[in-house]
Amino acid sequence: MHFCAEDVLDEFYKYDKDLPLNASESESLSAPDAASKEFHVTFDSARDQRVCSLLTLPEQALPPYPAVIILHGVFGHKSSPNQLKRSAHLVRAGYATLRIDAQYCGERQIPFINGASIHPRYYYRNRDAMIQTALDLMRAVDYLATRQDVDMRKVGFAGFSMGGAVGAIFSSYEERIKAVVLGITGGDFSKWKVSAPDGRALERMLQAYHLVDPIHYVRKISPRRLLMQNARNDIIISRDAAEALFNAALDPKQIIWYDCGHADMPDESLEDMRRFFDECLRPNT
Repeated sequence: MHFCAEDVLDEFYKYDKDLPLNASESESLSAPDAASKEFHVTFDSARDQRVCSLLTLPEQALPPYPAVIILHGVFGHKSSPNQLKRSAHLVRAGYATLRIDAQYCGERQIPFINGASIHPRYYYRNRDAMIQTALDLMRAVDYLATRQDVDMRKVGFAGFSMGGAVGAIFSSYEERIKAVVLGITGGDFSKWKVSAPDGRALERMLQAYHLVDPIHYVRKISPRRLLMQNARNDIIISRDAAEALFNAALDPKQIIWYDCGHADMPDESLEDMRRFFDECLRPNT
């Protein structure tokens, strides 16, 4: 399949930078632990979308905080168990975290087919949701920039599965992100372990998703540091797909392999993520 012209790709990820956020914040009663404070935050994004998110602040640290934006996988949401674990681990280490719902996920669900908000058959709809979510992440950075308690010199991103694919796109354009973790994801969708009813359906799927294949974007994360975290027993992301994305990225980059499956990353991956952000965002602590 032909590589997309870079200037054409770029047009999908532009938005009006002075678009008002109209942010709304309310304290949540469900903070991950007693050492943190959590806020439910909504703000306006491009294309008349309203983004729902959770901002968690570390009460044991002094502001301004380093911060990490975290994005879930395709059938997850901002409060999925794995998202809570990732957030809590970073907050205990002194980071603020912002977890958004991708389009059609969590609070942004729209009943579509049999009550589900996302259906794998609608390739172009799903592709457009990935583009929208990349824009939503840029708006999440815009929101963090309005807060005096966040150190905008020390903002990172961590995305997993679909969130990693979208995150590679987002991070390639968003230079305010200083360090990037892409977990259990890969590039070249033809190498993903996906199924389609027939060969023609698979061809249509690959054609639709070509514009959002992270392999086209990941090299632009450099010179910022990239950490990939992948699973040796992943039933969705093949080793070939993970290595294709890693090989497309430029230095500085690192990949860590874990003896696990797609949905059961070990606790050591949390500590590896935390250590990576410490090295990148606050090397003198």
